[in-house]
Amino acid sequence: MALHRPTMMQRLRAEGTWDVCIVGGGATGLGIALEAAASGLKTALVEAHDFAHGTSSRSTKLVHGGVRYLEQGKISLVAEALRERDRLMHNAGGHVDDFGFLIPVKRRWAQFYYGVGLRLYDLLAGSHRWGRTEWVGRKEIIRRLPHLKEVGVIGAWKYRDGRFNDADLALGIARTAARCGATLINHCQVEGFLKTKGVIRGVALRDTLTDDAFSLNSRVVINACGPYSDTLCRLDDAGHEDRLRPSQGIHLVFDADTLQGGDALLIPKTDDGRVLFAVPWLGKVLVGTTDTAMDTIQAEPRALEEEIEFALDHANRFLGLDLKHEDIRSVFAGLRPLIQGRRDSTAKLSRSHEVEASPSGLVNVRGGKWTTYRKMAEDAVRFLSRSGALSFEPANTTGLQLNMSHGERGLHPTDSSDLKAAIDRAVREDMAVTVEDFLARRYRTLFLDARAAMEAAPEVARLMATALEQDPEWADHQAEQFRKTAAHYLPNNTP
Repeated sequence: MALHRPTMMQRLRAEGTWDVCIVGGGATGLGIALEAAASGLKTALVEAHDFAHGTSSRSTKLVHGGVRYLEQGKISLVAEALRERDRLMHNAGGHVDDFGFLIPVKRRWAQFYYGVGLRLYDLLAGSHRWGRTEWVGRKEIIRRLPHLKEVGVIGAWKYRDGRFNDADLALGIARTAARCGATLINHCQVEGFLKTKGVIRGVALRDTLTDDAFSLNSRVVINACGPYSDTLCRLDDAGHEDRLRPSQGIHLVFDADTLQGGDALLIPKTDDGRVLFAVPWLGKVLVGTTDTAMDTIQAEPRALEEEIEFALDHANRFLGLDLKHEDIRSVFAGLRPLIQGRRDSTAKLSRSHEVEASPSGLVNVRGGKWTTYRKMAEDAVRFLSRSGALSFEPANTTGLQLNMSHGERGLHPTDSSDLKAAIDRAVREDMAVTVEDFLARRYRTLFLDARAAMEAAPEVARLMATALEQDPEWADHQAEQFRKTAAHYLPNNTP
């Protein structure tokens, strides 16, 4: 079903009382909307910005079990993620690639150590395994990746994991939720809760595009705001104590010829305790990610200069590359919703998830990662059934096929007729209502080449104004707003 905003808004405002209102349109919230609607619940979802605007469009683009969690002894977490990895590959209809990942090795002890861990990874995948881990000798690895000769590798372990377009998958989940009967709306801000005798019975909303305020009644409200979930909790209870410890990770984007050989690379141990990936993606190469504890969070996270230096240094030092600031095409930052724990190292905090209800009845879904979005949604909806909040039979979505787009998601469409068609489709079917919606998430231009995105913005704004029946002043304002946002995707924030 098409995601047409005027139609969805009309339905949102016309309905009397919803069974479930989900706040947050990232992977978690969209997954819950799909799970709830598939279970026959009257389901609404509201997102303050755009679908997948936050963490869910700023990932490392991996669908994976989490190799590094084996070292931390989180066997059940890895096994669960590997099962969900396989399900997602089948449910997304070819939009998750089975991809090769190389771990370069310099010492014999490391060859043995990582070999044992990766074979355990294969074992935990069981029938969901994507091929066997294999050893690639020095001669062959140097032939494929000559730059590794500079760092003295003796070979590399090669294993299989998944790669995907995160924002595109989020839209696929949204379309599928709509097909199952859910009503979803973006650019709609929650400004408070409606309560009866201290129990939440709905939300007060504001359409940020029109500034119209209205209310929505719902039997249950679910907080699926990811790293921003504590902020929503404080709207319910001003004395709420934070449950999350957000961590920022950045990714640097380079041209495709930065990395030869076709496989992704993984540095298993960086100075901050995280792994570092170099991943071919949509004709570019992503290098990331960092791990920076954040005491304050913002809707548009910005890469810190020290994070950029960290990623450049590690890629050059461990992979024998010679990357410089001027080689960076884009840099983007995202926040991980890590459940509160040790404060000395967010790299050691859990990627598992939890579901609980506040005294007012607000259901909070916290933690997790992209790969396990469906399991998180399943647990959240089954929590509603077990707790008696609603009476229904939860659906089984393990094999539910997602409505994925098969259109082009080009980098910098220069043909005006093609660009017009793409914008018309994005407005009519995928709820794009701003230049950023289109250039950041319907097309991934902003994430792949920030300068190219800035160059395209005036023409995109002009065409979107026509599609949305807006005036030229709207187009000028949109282009200028996008230019300010895109400037932060350039190293040193210089246009």
